[in-house]
Amino acid sequence: MAEPTSAQRIEHAVRTYIQACNDADADAIAACFCADAVHYSIMPKWSGADTIGGDFAKRVQERGLCWTVDQLLVDVDRRAATLEWTQFDRSARVLRGVDWFVFEPHTLQIREVRPYFAAAPNPDLTRQELGDFDYAGRGYPTNAPPG
Repeated sequence: MAEPTSAQRIEHAVRTYIQACNDADADAIAACFCADAVHYSIMPKWSGADTIGGDFAKRVQERGLCWTVDQLLVDVDRRAATLEWTQFDRSARVLRGVDWFVFEPHTLQIREVRPYFAAAPNPDLTRQELGDFDYAGRGYPTNAPPG
């Protein structure tokens, strides 16, 4: 049997991560990440595989969360993937969103996750973006274009 392609390995890594999250298995979640990985969100980022695994598992247990893999796109050349997901919780709340994954090129472990939510904006926040993410340093616009 042929070795899996890089695209298949990346897809497997994402699906393994989502299953570990659904199982609230801190060790399995951590195993999906590089030791120095970062998981961004609207709150302060989680840094390190063990922190990500432990904090994610705790949140899943406390809130009764689970996710589906709705769509998955893999960019082998960039060692990146995009996952469209649906999140459910025990209160029957549904949240949809997209995660952007960056992988370590040699091991194809997750190096970075950036989630984006398909939810109504919060009118009380002037900047609705990931906490601690270096938008300017990564070349993202930080102000509206003139015109």
